[in-house]
Amino acid sequence: MSGDQISAPLNLASSLNAIPVSLNSAAGRPAAVLVGLVQSETGWDVIMTKRASHLAHHAGQISFPGGKVDEGDANLTATALREANEEIGLEAQHVEVIGALDAVTSPVGFVVAPIVAMVKVPAELVAAPDEVEEIIILSLQHVANPAHHRRESYMREGEKREIWVIEHPDHYLWGLSATILVDLANRLAKS
Repeated sequence: MSGDQISAPLNLASSLNAIPVSLNSAAGRPAAVLVGLVQSETGWDVIMTKRASHLAHHAGQISFPGGKVDEGDANLTATALREANEEIGLEAQHVEVIGALDAVTSPVGFVVAPIVAMVKVPAELVAAPDEVEEIIILSLQHVANPAHHRRESYMREGEKREIWVIEHPDHYLWGLSATILVDLANRLAKS
């Protein structure tokens, strides 16, 4: 990512999708995640979490705050904001939603809407220990750099599958989270 692209999040909204009203439930159980971008002293960062190691599914994985749509959620944005509040204590008043990335389908049966937002500082973030082991703030310049993106394949239930992996010195970023970051990187390159 070039130096000019460091300011790209300010222009990112024009390359994002409109937030879908709903998701195709035939493709999976509807869910939403918050792709929170925050400006730091060194540039732009993205807020992610390390899932708690005691969880039955996806324990220890790096992910975005988010989860399944609940009956009381007015829309997908409400789901992403509620989950971000529950998981990392991010209050909606510190969030400016700017659009969405392409929905992604997880191998375990969720169709996920990535909701992109600017997070205003100061936002006090606190990990909910029942769901989140650690809040991770990653350099957007690093994770959006195509030189760090690669495809890997693996076998599951006799079927070859391909996933995105993002090389990072401290974290293994792969699968759904990496797919979302690659989509974000492609849009940043165009903004």
